[in-house]
Amino acid sequence: MKYEQGAELMLDALRGIHGKFKKLYGQAAMRLDDDTYILSGGTGLLSDINEDNLVVCEISAGGLGEVFNVRKDINAVIFGITADMVSVSEGGSNVRTALEDLAQLTGAELKVLPDASPENIIGALEDTSVCLVKDMGGIATGSNIRKAVAGIQIVEKACEAEIHGKLLGGTIPIDAELAESYRREFSSDYVNRNEQGKIPFIGFEEKEFELRGQLIDMGRELVKRDLSYGSWGNLSVRLNDHEMLITPSSMDYFDIKPEDIVRMDINTLEYSGNQREPSNESLMHAALYRKYEDCDAVIHTHSNGISTFAACEAGFAAGHEEVRRLVGDTRVTSYARAGSAELAEAVVETMLDTHAAVIPHHGAVFTGPSLQVAFRVAEAIEIRARNILDFDSKPEDDEE
Repeated sequence: MKYEQGAELMLDALRGIHGKFKKLYGQAAMRLDDDTYILSGGTGLLSDINEDNLVVCEISAGGLGEVFNVRKDINAVIFGITADMVSVSEGGSNVRTALEDLAQLTGAELKVLPDASPENIIGALEDTSVCLVKDMGGIATGSNIRKAVAGIQIVEKACEAEIHGKLLGGTIPIDAELAESYRREFSSDYVNRNEQGKIPFIGFEEKEFELRGQLIDMGRELVKRDLSYGSWGNLSVRLNDHEMLITPSSMDYFDIKPEDIVRMDINTLEYSGNQREPSNESLMHAALYRKYEDCDAVIHTHSNGISTFAACEAGFAAGHEEVRRLVGDTRVTSYARAGSAELAEAVVETMLDTHAAVIPHHGAVFTGPSLQVAFRVAEAIEIRARNILDFDSKPEDDEE
């Protein structure tokens, strides 16, 4: 890869850490070829890195070069620093995972390294793509820069949950065996879904084409507004009385095209074989459409404030009577495995008198008469969650 192309890819991905709710400092590196990599100098805001901060380094020299040289499957490394990351890492002990997206990356525990020496990093990365370094922050790696960016944001989110979750009685770790099964399935199955080439564009009726475009736009907004990271989360919209359109599994929101959206029968869950594989949570989406006739859109998020409540298996009340009347309290569902029929049933039961629910260890789900309304609900409830947990100084009036 030429430097110009690599620099553009790297800076575009780092701009995704836009700091609406947080400031993430650190350093980023990305492989160009077998001999060189790009490195950002200093430890400023990751989102503010520009081409003036970039240098080209030889893989044959330096600690990061050693990591790239030993691990040919790693093409990007990010060092991230926040106060919460440092606080969680300062004890030096591994951290039990309380969120499923982190468990997918690292299993039952988030490792804490004694220092950032190349041998420690290489050793830790044998069975994970993320870790913490004592008193320093976090490390995330990926086969591309976007995956590394998503990884460091998920680590940062998990550390926020550990710190702010103390207000809710503390996080509750996921069963170790279950967490390890999430990691194995993620590395062996999830990351390989929808890896086939382009799906043929066969043309759609005007209404369907418009809805596919809305799903793409809203998916990208989820990432831009810090409501989800990478390919986590999912969205759907009711197409007619028996079909829905839903985002594909394991695809970066910025790579999805209209033909990648999956049309699926909400009763039989069937979809034609020439489509992408649908989101793992398609059972939940379909069940909501079957149960609630006024539900025409579903959004599932993995945002930071909500994730703290999810890690603590807690819900919360609406802050204003008007919000309670229009949306309802944000209730917590019973726990069930991600993607299962049991989880779909639990969500449907919880959403009986609300449009927002926390899924333990997972995230949240929101419903509405349109994608635009469901998105507004998701963003307002995230702000409410952050206000309760004292994440930042945004006034609660924002949720209106």
